[in-house]
Amino acid sequence: MDTLALVPGAVGIALSPLTVASIVFLLGHRRGYGSAVACAVGWITAIVVALVVSVLLGERLPAPSADGAPVQAIVALCASALLFGLAAWQWVRRRLPDGSPASSRWSRAMEAIGPARAFGLGALLFLSPKLFVLVLAAGLAFGDADPSPLETVVAGAVFVLVSGSTALLPIVLAVTLGSYARRALAAVRVGIARWGSLSLVAVLVVLAIVQLVIGLVGLLGPR
Repeated sequence: MDTLALVPGAVGIALSPLTVASIVFLLGHRRGYGSAVACAVGWITAIVVALVVSVLLGERLPAPSADGAPVQAIVALCASALLFGLAAWQWVRRRLPDGSPASSRWSRAMEAIGPARAFGLGALLFLSPKLFVLVLAAGLAFGDADPSPLETVVAGAVFVLVSGSTALLPIVLAVTLGSYARRALAAVRVGIARWGSLSLVAVLVVLAIVQLVIGLVGLLGPR
């Protein structure tokens, strides 16, 4: 299968501002790298579990028939509508009543947590409708392409790697650059607080358009 078809959804998951902000915040805390690594592992574990479930679901959907609309196309149209709705909702809630960016609330609310709680936090951060839709779209791509076991493993690994890259990157920078990474991580935190919500809106709109095109092609294309 074409692994490039999975990249948009993976990028959408990677651009989850709360996850990146949590990792960056934990790296600057006195408990240091342990909690940040645990949070990233919890996040990636949740991605893997959700992807496996979505792939199994996609494989069990009925195959397209000549006398009916393809199930994948209908699901893609539903996913497109939901993504557009989530983008609108994200746009409305991008700021708090006091005018501050909504994504800045997370860093203020975070307290010192140990690795065990950080792992749970990373997993819980995946409990979001928009993330489930993105993973479901990836699972449907697997089911529609019907890849070989090797292709499934390779494509799944690429999806997980891209999805979890933004959670791992701050940790890699902190480990390799040490004290020199503090300024960069602080700038990342400020950027997430200012632009995280808007970037997520843009990604959701792009993904909604992609799913809309997939759905329309599946419904109107030759069978």
